[in-house]
Amino acid sequence: MPNELAKESSPYLKQHADNPVNWVAWSPAAFAEAKKRDVPVLISIGYSTCHWCHVMAHESFEDGVTASQMNANYVCIKVDREEHPEVDAIYMDAVQALTGHGGWPLNAFADHEGRPFYACTYLPTPNWRQLLTHLSEIWNTDRAKIATAAKDITAHLTRDEVVAGKMPQDAWTLLDRGLERSYDRTHPGYAYGPQQAPKFPASQLLPLLLHSGRQTWIDQAAKVLEAMQDAGIHDRVGGGFHRYSVDRKWRLPHFEKMLYDNAQLIATYARAGVQLARPDFLRTAVNAGDYLLRDLRVSGDGKFQGYAAAEDADDPGGEGSFYAWSPAQLTATVGEAAGKTLMTQWDIIAGHAEHGPSGHSEPVVTHIPHPRGTTMESLAPNGDVQAMRTSWEPHLPTLRAARTMRPRPGRDDKVLTDQNGLALEAFAALGRWSGKDSGEERFITACRELAVIVMARHGANGLTRTDRLPAFITDYGSALTGLTAAFDLLGDPTLIDAAIRIADEAVAKLRAEDGGFYVTPVGRDDLVRRGREQTDNAWPSGQNALALGFVRLWNLTGATKWKELAEGVFNTAAGIVSQAPSACSTLLTAWLQLSRGHLTAVIAGDPALAQTRDLLAACRRSVIPGLTVVPIATCRDRTWDCLEGRKDLSEPQALICLGTTCLAPAKTVADVQERLATAAKQIAAV
Repeated sequence: MPNELAKESSPYLKQHADNPVNWVAWSPAAFAEAKKRDVPVLISIGYSTCHWCHVMAHESFEDGVTASQMNANYVCIKVDREEHPEVDAIYMDAVQALTGHGGWPLNAFADHEGRPFYACTYLPTPNWRQLLTHLSEIWNTDRAKIATAAKDITAHLTRDEVVAGKMPQDAWTLLDRGLERSYDRTHPGYAYGPQQAPKFPASQLLPLLLHSGRQTWIDQAAKVLEAMQDAGIHDRVGGGFHRYSVDRKWRLPHFEKMLYDNAQLIATYARAGVQLARPDFLRTAVNAGDYLLRDLRVSGDGKFQGYAAAEDADDPGGEGSFYAWSPAQLTATVGEAAGKTLMTQWDIIAGHAEHGPSGHSEPVVTHIPHPRGTTMESLAPNGDVQAMRTSWEPHLPTLRAARTMRPRPGRDDKVLTDQNGLALEAFAALGRWSGKDSGEERFITACRELAVIVMARHGANGLTRTDRLPAFITDYGSALTGLTAAFDLLGDPTLIDAAIRIADEAVAKLRAEDGGFYVTPVGRDDLVRRGREQTDNAWPSGQNALALGFVRLWNLTGATKWKELAEGVFNTAAGIVSQAPSACSTLLTAWLQLSRGHLTAVIAGDPALAQTRDLLAACRRSVIPGLTVVPIATCRDRTWDCLEGRKDLSEPQALICLGTTCLAPAKTVADVQERLATAAKQIAAV
């Protein structure tokens, strides 16, 4: 019989609805039940596309004997970390404190107040049963030991580590030292330790390096972007990127595909494509954007609802089989000659599945397209690697069509506000930089329709994370940055109105007295701490994203309150920036933009005139960091500082200003390009 999770909407919880474990969802009632039975609470946290979550479920949670042991001695709670990141953050900190590492499935053992006394990640069934027995015995025979452990761990979790002060003036030097320690010159990317693996996309760091103006950092970012693009972590056929690389070379990915990774990388590749004159980067961004449009769109009742959170790491054919291409599969799909060419250029050779240390079938590494495994320059006709990359494009639709016949990995259809805020910024970037040859109109349309979805998440009761869960700090931060980015493409001031409402609510519900932000509003009695989120993770820290959004609002409106709010975050983050600047990349991007001052392009003229539209398009094409593009025609009734004295201008012209200095009006596209080049030279490098 299904357990109580059958009533839940989360795909992850539903995956466990048929387990013999008597799982229940996170709720105060679960803790009350544990208190009534006088048993500890097992809080098991994961997400629907997590490979090792699936492994532990199959091995232990679907096993009747193990389930009986869990049911008899514990109240067992299942948590989707993407629905409840505030819960996940608490117990992830606990497991990291206890074991030195984290991950999912995250299994925390807690008392009736939710205080953890032990935590671990994946364990094989024999070890898991042994642990269940051991902890249950201690609970029943030495409750004082449990209480001491719970008290000590909770004291660690609730210790306020905010070190207030001014942002370190040597922040860029500290960041440079950190890059020197973590940058892998042989296989460009960032990782610590002798193995320099696993290797994750530096999704917040790369935009900061591109924005910095420091040529060595820009060159480094370009090398990392190229390395990922030409490697197995990039889904060459379907577009988009896998979660991370298991190995140093970016060859063998962990195959889940997350909306948050792809949204951030789309924006970065699109900008880099224009900034660095790299058509291959732009093509990578476009293909990833099309992946979102094609494979992650969620509809219900015939209506568009947003974009799905992720696709699974596993598939019915075995991990990675959906993305793999054997030599025979390639030649059967595109023909003998083209197949052999792709085999050579993508470093695909014969291989067979093997069982790894876990006893499970491993991906066939040599069947994952990985052009970096070859000497690309020697294989490219006339040594033209760009032309070789371009030559692959006509084969991709054929390969995708063949791939659709394979069993597909599962999809997590949760539409999360924070992830869709990141996707909104991605489509805004594609709409600005993909170009007419890449069909930019579809991305402009995607940006416009997703903006409606994000704005609708803010209703009479405030911002929500899903259609039924209240917002987390990342929802506020990413919705704010997404809406402000969409404005630069669409010029619709209602986007800014919505952004201001969301920002004001974040301040009202989450702001701390010291100027920083908590992750949840006051009044959550089910949590052992309220918590902060100062460092970026795979996604931007909610607090750091809010700071960036505040800076954008200040740049556009001129209202000093936004600047003061951003500075409040900077002051509370000074300590962590000094310790780990690369973990605060989103915050440093905001700080850099604020330090450079106001940067706006105000466009006057009738939007029905081609000249006005051309000027607007030229400004939106700019990759100058922090440039806000403001069309007077749609924003005339706003009281923003950048519009003062300009609302009655009728002649088409672009007015580009840095701080209090405005350049001569630009009346042609050539003028715009010249003024923007001048502005770019005046922006100081870090």
